[in-house]
Amino acid sequence: MPGRTLDLLYKTLSNYYSKVEILIIEREKELKELIRKKPDLIISGIKYLGFDLNSIQRNSTNKIWFSDFLDKYEIPYTGSSKKSIEFEFDKSKAKDIVSEYGCNTAPFFITKPDQYTQDEIPIDFPLFIKPLYEGDSRGVDFNSLVYNFEEFQRKVSSIFENQGTVSLVEKYLNGKEYTVAIFQDFKVNSYQVYPMELLAEKNIKGDRILGFADKIADNELSLKIKNEDVKNRVSKLALDSFKALGAKGYGRIDIKMDEKDVPYFLEANLIPGLGTGYLYRCYNLNTGRIYEQMILDIVRNAFESNTANR
Repeated sequence: MPGRTLDLLYKTLSNYYSKVEILIIEREKELKELIRKKPDLIISGIKYLGFDLNSIQRNSTNKIWFSDFLDKYEIPYTGSSKKSIEFEFDKSKAKDIVSEYGCNTAPFFITKPDQYTQDEIPIDFPLFIKPLYEGDSRGVDFNSLVYNFEEFQRKVSSIFENQGTVSLVEKYLNGKEYTVAIFQDFKVNSYQVYPMELLAEKNIKGDRILGFADKIADNELSLKIKNEDVKNRVSKLALDSFKALGAKGYGRIDIKMDEKDVPYFLEANLIPGLGTGYLYRCYNLNTGRIYEQMILDIVRNAFESNTANR
């Protein structure tokens, strides 16, 4: 988590809990210290850990999945288990899982540079290209929307060189974009679903693409959905996708419409930022409640989950 988010979490939780600590895990001894302390709850902000070159690579079998580690030592934590986070980590696996569950997701394929000739591309242009593994729209920019084979080749090569990953290539959906926060209430066994529309500024090509630089600049609009039919359809798809992935606690699901206003699953974020970004904006737009209340909801629900599983 960014330092400012850690500070905000610390200040918020310190108002309600007697012992709140921040632990930055950079070495194996810090993991051992975590086991020794055995805290009542971990607010997790990472997918996996690695302490050498053989364990920090995305495809390494030596990396330590943090939720799996916490489960092994019976330390309660917020959010989803290793199995769900692995699905989220690989965008193609997430798309396969939600599709099998019956959720709409755009046709796609995975590729590396020079894998396809022009005649072999399995989906018609225009196409949208992004890294298979990266989060927070890293690798997504105004060149992600491609209309021909030359643009396709350039973007796939750029992702391979700069992000060190193969590309996920999808049929381009040209409708509105949404993100949906989901909070699981273990006390009453229900879900709270909070959708909002995201409207990116037009880029130099005249397209509205929410890329990494756009998110950093924070120029996009976060809009409350006023149309109840759209709100209900987007919310249902998000909740179905969340359940299909076996997610737990809280998370975000990204959705986009096609030209006929049919919503499609894009990707999941099961360890969303706990600052004042999209998760909080969804929560605040739909409930009117402040940041402090969102964090308390997440923590209290995590304690409820731990009690229910005993």
